This record gives sequence, C-alpha cells and structure tokens, in this order.
Amino acid sequence: MTLRNRIAGAAALIVLVVAAGVSTVLYLSYAASLRGRVDASLIDAAQQASAIAQRLKESTSDKGATPVLDKPVTVGSIDVQLYPGPVDAGQSTRFGPLDSRDVATASGAQPAYFADVRYNNQPFRLYTAPMPDTSVGALVRTSRAGNADDSALRNAVLLLAGLTIAAALITYGVARLAAGRILRPVAELTAAAEHVTRTRDLTARLGADGTDEVGRLGAAFDTMLGALDESVTAQRQLVADASHELRTPLTSLTTNLDLLDDGAALADPEAPALVRAAREQAGELRQLISDLVDLARYGETVPHRELVRLDLVTAAAVRNRPVETELRPCLVYVDPGAVEHAVSNLIDNALKWSPGAVEVVVAGGRVSVTDHGPGIPDDDLPHIFERFYRSPAARGMPGSGLGLAIVGNVAHANDGTLEVRTDNHGSTFTLTFPTEA
Repeated sequence: MTLRNRIAGAAALIVLVVAAGVSTVLYLSYAASLRGRVDASLIDAAQQASAIAQRLKESTSDKGATPVLDKPVTVGSIDVQLYPGPVDAGQSTRFGPLDSRDVATASGAQPAYFADVRYNNQPFRLYTAPMPDTSVGALVRTSRAGNADDSALRNAVLLLAGLTIAAALITYGVARLAAGRILRPVAELTAAAEHVTRTRDLTARLGADGTDEVGRLGAAFDTMLGALDESVTAQRQLVADASHELRTPLTSLTTNLDLLDDGAALADPEAPALVRAAREQAGELRQLISDLVDLARYGETVPHRELVRLDLVTAAAVRNRPVETELRPCLVYVDPGAVEHAVSNLIDNALKWSPGAVEVVVAGGRVSVTDHGPGIPDDDLPHIFERFYRSPAARGMPGSGLGLAIVGNVAHANDGTLEVRTDNHGSTFTLTFPTEA
C-alpha cells in the first residue's frame, strides 16, 4: 500500500471512529428523548382520568346503562384503564392482579410509578397513579406498546450509520487527494533518488524551495547530491592526478632496475649512480604515497581534537631545523598530530624557497611561518593550495605538490584558517585556530 493510501486510510479510520462515537451518543440521546416523551404522554393521559370517567358516565347514563370503568379506553396510542376505589390487592387487571404497592399508590401512601411489563409476549410501558380528583382510593393505569417507537429508532440507526459511512468515505477521498498534493515533493524526491540509483547521475536536482519540512528535505537532498558530486569529482581528479604523478618515478625506477638487471651493467662504473637514483625515486614514491594517505586522512575523517598548547606542538615540528622561533604559550582545541604535520609542511616549504633564515612565530592561536624567498607570482597564488599543483619554478625541485593542500585540509578540519601574504622579499603563511582561555 502506498503512503498516500495509508494516510487517507488513517484519516478515514479516525473519522469513522469519531463519527461512530458521535452517532452512538446521538442515538442514545434520541432514544432517551423518545422514552421521556412516552412517559410524559402516559402521565398526561393519567391526569385526564377524571374527565374520561365523567364522559363515560355521561355517555352511559343517556342510554340508561351502568358505566364499565375497568375496561381500557384508548386515547391516541395510549390505553387508559380506570379502577374505581377502593381497590384491593389481588384484584384482577389486564397486566396481572393488583398488589400492595398498587393499593398504597391508590391511597396516596406511595408515589406513582413506571414499570416495563409484558402482555401476550409484547412489551408495554406502564404508568400507575392514583386517580386525580377522587378521595376514595381509585387507581388509574396508562400503558403504551413498548415497541411502538421501534420503527423510528430503526430509521435513526440507518440514518446515523449511513452518515457515518458516508463521512468516512468522503474523508478517504478528500484525504487521498490532499495527500497526493502534499506528498508530491516526496514522490519527486523518490523519483530523483531512483534516477540517481539507476543512472549514477549526481547532477540531478529537485529545485525545492525549502519553505516547509518536505521542502527542506528536498533542499537537503539537493545539497547532499551536490556534496556527493563534488566528492566523487574530487576523488576522480585525485586518482587521475595521482596516476600522473606516480607514472614518472615508476618509469624512471623501472628503467634503472632494467639496466641493473643486465649482468654486464653491474660492472659499469655508472651502476652506483643508478642505484642511488633508484633509491631516490623509491623515496619519492614513498613520500608521495605518504602524502596521499595524509591528504585523505585530514580531508575526509573527523579529527581527534583535544586542548593543547600550540607553542609546544609547533616546537615539536621545529625540532632540529634551522629556523628562528618566537613561541608564546597559547591553548587551542585541535588535533595535535595533524597540526604538527601542517606546521612541518609549512617549514619545509619555506626552507625550500628561502636562501636566508626562516622565522616561526606562535601567538594568540596563530602560527606564522615566514621565508625570504622570491615570493609567489600572482598567476600561481590562486592555485598553491590545490593538490599536485606545482609552479613552473618548482618543477625541478623535489616534492609532490601535496604539502600545502594537506595544510589547507588540516586548517579546515580543525575549524581554522590558512592565509598567505607575499611580495618580492618573501612569503608568510599563517595558520589560525580558535583559542581557549
């Protein structure tokens, strides 16, 4: 079952339960109202007992006969039976003999009362009261068939049941239409996800406005697809760049090993130079692989951060290097191993370009590394933090072009920033991290 049908079914079920409850209350109220009207009509008929008895006497006296008062008189749908007083217990009546309660009611010792009785297997509502305007203990009984209102109650049940079912069906139809409109963005989101799964096309977008929960879900899906597209593109570019960078040292290393594989080549005076070149190329490969691992680790995973002194982390990176330092104590919340690696890369880069001293300064959550080299050309400045980027002047120097890219990843992963200032007299790279008091 689709989500649209489930929502519509749930709404219809709720309306059905509520309507059934309301219909039950209405039916019970209607039944009680009918019973109350019946009881009121029985009382009203009983209060007319004296007038009925008088009319019976007058009608029979004109004919010279004695009035018969113990036979029921029909008034509308109500039967009225009169019992001239005084009445006695055991006196035979239509609904059985009178008892002591009836005698007490006739004399006024007990109040009038209602009873539900059966006569000839038919239910009756019975009202027993003293006959009004008499003082001799006369009794009046009014009765009405108990099933006289069954037709009205049955019609009420059918009407309420029909209204309840109709309300549930109408609710289902309206809810299904409304759910279709409300869930349309969800259907589009599902179709987009299925399209991406089927075609691997990460450029698909919903264009959701994000004004409600479903819209925000669509906007988040678009953002997720964009981030995933960027990640996949970066991964493909990294593989392509790494393949290109690995190909040159591997080719050179293989050539040197092929030359050494020749038995006569071992006696060649150039053999030691070939071995040294092979070792250098193997070292370049090892460094490149290490840089690739570090680039992936600092760029994709969440770092293990802790509260450390930035001056001590920098001192560990500076150790045994020909640099001038000014390290002032300050606390930062970072990954100490990653930050030490980043500072080490900045120092290596500065030493590569600086013919003179390199200065390292730590203060206020910032690490600044300054060299006195030729500076960075304007054309190269926008690209220095890109992976595998090497300026024309650096292509004859050792390195993989990943050092500054790793520094940028470390800064981003630790909520820091990386800035560079450069001119003809040198460059200053500054790593800044949030400080802790």
